[in-house]
Amino acid sequence: MNAPHQDSVQEHVKLIYGLFVTAAVISCLYCVVMGQFNGDFFPQPVFLSVPSLLIVMIACLVPYFATWKLAGALERLPPRWMFEPSQSSLLIFMLAGFALHIAATVLYGVGVLDREFYSAPPLVVPFIQVLNRLDPYYLGVFYILATPKRTSTDLLAISLMMATGLLRAGVGAFVYIIIALTIKYRFELLALCRRMPWLIVGAVVALPTIVSALYEVRGRLRGDASYEYSLSEMMLGRFVGRLSSFSNVAYIEQFSQSFAWSAKSLEPFYFAKQALVSLFGSSIAPGLTPERLLIAGNRSYEGYSTFMAGVPGNLYIAWYISPWVASFNLFLIVAIVTAVLWMSRYFGSGLSRTFGIAMLVYPLTSGVANEFSSLLFNTAIFLIFAVIFGSGGLRSAGHHGV
Repeated sequence: MNAPHQDSVQEHVKLIYGLFVTAAVISCLYCVVMGQFNGDFFPQPVFLSVPSLLIVMIACLVPYFATWKLAGALERLPPRWMFEPSQSSLLIFMLAGFALHIAATVLYGVGVLDREFYSAPPLVVPFIQVLNRLDPYYLGVFYILATPKRTSTDLLAISLMMATGLLRAGVGAFVYIIIALTIKYRFELLALCRRMPWLIVGAVVALPTIVSALYEVRGRLRGDASYEYSLSEMMLGRFVGRLSSFSNVAYIEQFSQSFAWSAKSLEPFYFAKQALVSLFGSSIAPGLTPERLLIAGNRSYEGYSTFMAGVPGNLYIAWYISPWVASFNLFLIVAIVTAVLWMSRYFGSGLSRTFGIAMLVYPLTSGVANEFSSLLFNTAIFLIFAVIFGSGGLRSAGHHGV
């Protein structure tokens, strides 16, 4: 675990960031070639010019590249100390966390997607509110990255993440699992692909079937109507489109006049208040957000789901309120990204130092304020846990790496 020379955190997440960058590029090409949006707005027509679409694509890629550069700069400033929790305490932490989350979901419907409120006895509500500050998927990813390569422990975390995700009517847990395993077993996967390249061909062939099955499972869990999609519609129109905010940002640009008008309904500090939801609960949440504007402008909707505006889309809408609002929101995003990367430097177990930069792909894609703050808060929780329950206390950073 403590090799003399270790790769940087960036080396371990290259495949992950490459996937999300590629998704944005493919989404742009899809809109240009097909003349329609993919993702949330599939298959509505695109009226933007090709240069405008290229500008939107570049804007969607900037958050990834900026974070990548920032992570590289921080990597050149190694911390003096790193903190490594004992494996036994980490296992207990994970089991207890998932047990409580699963119990809260089964008993009171906590965390079920497309449901804004849960019903629980008054005495239980405070405990659920505290529990909700700990994200179970972040916990599962952190456990996988912080523990040695062992099939039994990895499968345990994977099973708990999948069970929680399915109980909550979502399949997003599978993406968290894939990210964690891709980082942890990067060398093994690359070596396997070199020895048996036919596996890549097999995976590409099987991917549409797997994605279709996951969408079918999600639809059944949520009670959505079933639709028949072609291979290209499923992979490029739906799946790839959901890995990028490109179409959503392009949609905002295409209907900029409408969003310029509707943005006036937003509170100047909507982003900050939305970020504080992760800490203080939904009572502080703003009544309207860019994500709700997007879904409201697309169709009549009575549920509680939203469409991501992406980082550039969120800032674009904020600019319509005031350039100062957009600048303030940008400052908050940069501050949170920096804090997450900074704190992750102090993790000393396995590949746990990659946790921050790996999990940032989600908020960098969605641009949702409470996703940024939730990651920040959970990173702080894991670091505090590592400090308190460290088996060997403080260890010199000179003997650690990723």
